[in-house]
Amino acid sequence: MGLELKRTTILAIALFILVSNLFSSDSKKPLSKTDNQAIGILENYCIDCHDEETKKGNFDLSFFIENHEENLHLVFENLITGKMPPVNKQRPSQTEQEKILHWLSKKQNNHSINDYRRTSRHEFVYSVNDLLGVRLDLAENIPEDRGTNDFDSNRKILLTKEALDSYFSAADEMLDFALPEKGFPNEKIWLTNSIKDSHDTYSIYTQNYEDGILFSWTRANNGNNYSFFYDHFEPPVKGWYELTFDAKKLGQFDEDVSILVYSGKYYFADDRPQPQRLLGVISLTNKELQSHTIRAFLHPGENVSVHCYSKHTFRQKKGRDGAFIKQLKVKGPVLEKWPPKSYNKILDGIEISFEEKKAIKAPIYQTRLKAIGGSLSVSSEQIGMEKEKMQDGSNRTFWHSRFRPTVAEPPHFVIIHNKEHKEIHGLSYSKWTGGNGNGQVKAYSVYLSDDEINWGRPVIKGKLDTLRSYEQKIIFPQKTNRSFIKFEVTDAVSLDGKSIASIGKLDVITSVNDPTLRSKISILSKSEKDLKGVIRNFAESAFSTDLTNEDLLPYYNVSLLSYRNEGHFLNAVKAGLKSIICSHRFLLAPGEHSNKYYETASKLSRILWLSVPDQELLGLARSANLETETIRQQIDRMLKDEKSKRMIHSFCSQWLNLRSFDKVNPSLKLYPEYNDILNHYLPIETETFINHLIQDNLNINNLIHSNFAFLNQRLAQHYDIKGITGQKIRKVSLPEDSVRGGLMTMGSILKITADGFDTSPILRGAWISKNIVGNTLSPPPENIVAIEPDHSNNRNLKEQIEAHKNNKACYSCHKSIDPYGFALENFDATGKWRTQYKIEKPHRGTFQFTLGGYYNLSQRVDSSGTVENQKFDNISDLKKIIISDHKRIAYSFIKKFFEYANGYQPSLSERLDLFGLIPNNPKNCKTKDLITEVLMYSLRER
Repeated sequence: MGLELKRTTILAIALFILVSNLFSSDSKKPLSKTDNQAIGILENYCIDCHDEETKKGNFDLSFFIENHEENLHLVFENLITGKMPPVNKQRPSQTEQEKILHWLSKKQNNHSINDYRRTSRHEFVYSVNDLLGVRLDLAENIPEDRGTNDFDSNRKILLTKEALDSYFSAADEMLDFALPEKGFPNEKIWLTNSIKDSHDTYSIYTQNYEDGILFSWTRANNGNNYSFFYDHFEPPVKGWYELTFDAKKLGQFDEDVSILVYSGKYYFADDRPQPQRLLGVISLTNKELQSHTIRAFLHPGENVSVHCYSKHTFRQKKGRDGAFIKQLKVKGPVLEKWPPKSYNKILDGIEISFEEKKAIKAPIYQTRLKAIGGSLSVSSEQIGMEKEKMQDGSNRTFWHSRFRPTVAEPPHFVIIHNKEHKEIHGLSYSKWTGGNGNGQVKAYSVYLSDDEINWGRPVIKGKLDTLRSYEQKIIFPQKTNRSFIKFEVTDAVSLDGKSIASIGKLDVITSVNDPTLRSKISILSKSEKDLKGVIRNFAESAFSTDLTNEDLLPYYNVSLLSYRNEGHFLNAVKAGLKSIICSHRFLLAPGEHSNKYYETASKLSRILWLSVPDQELLGLARSANLETETIRQQIDRMLKDEKSKRMIHSFCSQWLNLRSFDKVNPSLKLYPEYNDILNHYLPIETETFINHLIQDNLNINNLIHSNFAFLNQRLAQHYDIKGITGQKIRKVSLPEDSVRGGLMTMGSILKITADGFDTSPILRGAWISKNIVGNTLSPPPENIVAIEPDHSNNRNLKEQIEAHKNNKACYSCHKSIDPYGFALENFDATGKWRTQYKIEKPHRGTFQFTLGGYYNLSQRVDSSGTVENQKFDNISDLKKIIISDHKRIAYSFIKKFFEYANGYQPSLSERLDLFGLIPNNPKNCKTKDLITEVLMYSLRER
């Protein structure tokens, strides 16, 4: 480099400092000693490679001078993490590095943050749940408003009208659930061992066995997990229900058989599937009958279904292996105690009266017609195919008009007797699903009568779809309560020219009068003083502070106005509570507090529990006893509390981007073994691992590599680890040569950094750079075309990316991204180990799922590379390189946790402080200790 150009660059730096001083109170001062020292350090270690002419890494310090705020972070991060200068160049001493870092941190002029932020949807729901003593998951009912921010605690996110409306609606629903005006529904008990009809292509994988049902594993032709729906139970009201399956494993193999339990709307065939929620997984070990209970929140209109998984029973039709379920027992809606926790929590000290609750057995009706006391008659019937077959709850059995020994003369019809004169809205028809279709109804007419003699004109005529196997509804023009309804067959399928008719199921569409009995709790107090006491106690818990009467006046007024107008104590309480949880004081964090101790308690609980402080924290704040050592003790207590798992889930979802886990579904052609049970456990593995690092205060290096993992049978199968049975997640020691251990080789991480079809070293490398090693990355230029990996051509993936990096604008970032991603190329888009790439191959005709998939093997995987002048051959080598710098791992982690906890990225001076929290000795760098230090630092007044 020419001496003149070098002097120009140094001059530019000096000019930058002088110009910066124009905007400060020291604008008349010349360059300080610190400024001159900084210029000297830059001259000695940086300018030779990063002047306007050389511009290594496409970085020009003179350009940095002109655009210093944009690039300040990049220079600072490269220095503090030791990324620059490179290890093969002369590097500044520790003292010199500290000087330049402090100097850079002082040059950050603009780091303003909002004093308040909106309460996130998860914080709102958890907080209100804890305040009311209920458990409702309503966060998904509130719009996601994170935008492009990494964390939903970001202080830049504003409270929108749309969000407010959703908060208010959620508040109403939670208050009505906690304090129902009509009382609490009594518990009922349902017993069932029958399933609803399913398409013939799937029903063959269930069979009657002993006094229950034996299920084998199947998947729908389109690859969906096909579920079998239990009959004779539908939740009458929303609430928590206990689902108890009496079940056992059948089979001589070692592995457990799994029952995946879902809830959702019933569907007959996979061509019209309905969304299903996975409630839980039951793992069958024993060959003797045992009871297995899952507690789940259910809604009216949902049905419970099961999908039984075992690799040994795939599409077995007449086998004797699988999951045997004798019966399903449902109890609910259940309460943990009576009177419920919500009353004890909200109305503490208020006198109430109540009766003991009892569970009652729910009546089971095969059809709605039977439930309303109705019956039916027919024009004729064949022996073995009588009219009762239409009312046995299955369309595998059926009614058929007489065809032997003589064929009955038309018309063929069914008459429904509405003995109780119930209001009927229409009919529900299903064809029978067996046979050749002979006699299936093609057209019909419906008549009404009061005497079964005079029918008049048809009230409705229509045609039915003979190809449709599931329910077809016939809605009347007007509802009727007349005594007789005739369903007359006017046209039917006839394969032999004879007039016949057949029906699988025929039922009425009506509201079954099965009122839900409720247990009421009477509030004996009529005192406005008691009402105000309830409001005060709730408000002080919600706002996490002592409150004056003046503070409480708006909330008093709302509840008292309601009470004086309606005279209803409970409704007045609900009105007052809603005004509290929908107030700006509750919806904006950190809130207003009467002393610093309450503020500390509020911040701790919001970060670690996503909620309000409990009584222990509030008591310490009230007595001004929340100082340094006590805070540390409380952090330890709070992390041990079950509620800290909320923080684990929230932090992992955002820091590791697990929130996008379900946005990509792996290709069924390339990865046919991927299924719902694996999809369920992959993120659980990650969260359990992080929770363990915190609870046991393990070394932060475990994020990169650990000699253990948290696995169960399905995860172990996916990772090719032998000897693990049962679906309970447990800590498993890994062999020394295992490629697993740590975050980077977990299936959840490998799935979210792929597109479901192929892997991308760029996506995976960017994820590691950003979330693990903490490289500062710039967004890609707008005119750069993304790489679509192609394993079928002559160039391998590495060569394709190298060609992409010939562009200087690309190279500067890709050198810090791609090597990390290449190290993970031995893991496919689901996280399974591979040595060769797969290429999708076409299938014939309509796609039919097969466990063999539709692919060919292609090029061999190359997972070698060079990162920061250090070569590696595989992921194990890369892990060793990353672990060699524990401070870099810890620094990246605490920056992320600081941002999560505080709602903004730390300033450069705060980053210096955070870096100073990291122990010099790698053995002392523990996960919980780092979290504790970040929290203590965040609570400090700065």
